[in-house]
Amino acid sequence: MSLTAEEEAQIRKAVEAIDDEEPINVLKGDPTAQARLWSTDLIVNAPNNQVLRLNEVLERMKQQTALQYSYFKRHREGTIVRRQCAVTMGYEIVVPKGNVPNSGKTINRRYTNIYHFEDGGWRVIARQATNVSVQ
Repeated sequence: MSLTAEEEAQIRKAVEAIDDEEPINVLKGDPTAQARLWSTDLIVNAPNNQVLRLNEVLERMKQQTALQYSYFKRHREGTIVRRQCAVTMGYEIVVPKGNVPNSGKTINRRYTNIYHFEDGGWRVIARQATNVSVQ
C-alpha cells in the first residue's frame, strides 16, 4: 500500500526535523539528547572506517573521543520516504575539536541516514559517513 501525498509530506517533515536536530545535539555534546534520535539497534559505518553500534558511539561521546566538533553543518540533498523507512543523503562540513583525529581541520564528507518508524517515532537505524576531503 502506498502513501498518500499528505502522509509522505508528514513523514518527510518529521524525518528532516530529526536530520536537522542531530548536528545541533552533537555540537552541544549531549549524548542523552542524541540517543533519543537513534534506534537501540543503530549501526554506523563511521568516517574512520569502523562499524560501530549504539553503545560504542555513546561511549565515545562520553569519553570525548568521537563526535566532538566546533562546527557541524549538514546539507541534505535528498530524502526518500516509504511507509516504515526513510533515507536522507547529502554532505556535511565538520571541524573536529579536542582529542580526536583531524582536530581543527575542516572535513567534507558524504552521509546517508536511514530512518525506521519504531516505538511511535522515527529513529536513525543506520548511518554511513565517508570523508571526502580534510583541509
